[in-house]
Amino acid sequence: MRRVALALLGALLGGCLVQHAPPAAPGPSSAHERRRSTFPDGSLRREAEVLVWSDGRIERDGLEREYSATGTLVAESHFEHGVSVGLARTWFDDGRPRSEVDFGTRAAPLLTPNRFWHANGKLAAEGPALAGVREGLWHYWNEDGSPAREGGYRSGKRDGAWTFYDEKGVKRAAGLYALGQRVGTWTLWDEHGEAHERSAAEVREPPGP
Repeated sequence: MRRVALALLGALLGGCLVQHAPPAAPGPSSAHERRRSTFPDGSLRREAEVLVWSDGRIERDGLEREYSATGTLVAESHFEHGVSVGLARTWFDDGRPRSEVDFGTRAAPLLTPNRFWHANGKLAAEGPALAGVREGLWHYWNEDGSPAREGGYRSGKRDGAWTFYDEKGVKRAAGLYALGQRVGTWTLWDEHGEAHERSAAEVREPPGP
């Protein structure tokens, strides 16, 4: 009897150990596609690489290019699963550079240099950004190359010391920002070069981003 009972117990335990998990449900699959759009005359306007998922989602993934009606390349950017990565560039219709914005990598965004130009080819703005959001010290110039403004950013908002110039590059205002808000006492210079102290509330918001 004891031997029979042990045999029955072994059979029961063995049966418990032999279990098969149900097969996992298959995840959504995807396929790369190159999509194109055209102008009314049939010339190429835009081409982009996308991921098309079986559940209906569409993600920008790969190289994108845009062209003017004359066929000139005016924009080029890169995406990874819907997120901008790497260097994005734009050009004016005559082929001169318009902007260079470096979004870095998707996995580990870092501060990267960014530049913008006027149509005449002179540098308009330069400074660092984190995934396309301005961060740190930026400089701006008028079309003739004279200074327009300079100051810091934090999370895309003006932060820290800022100085503003007129269209001729003459200093007109200087003061502090705290996350996009003017604070403290500002110095304003009139047309004769004389300095005047004003509270932040009395200063009109200077132009520009």
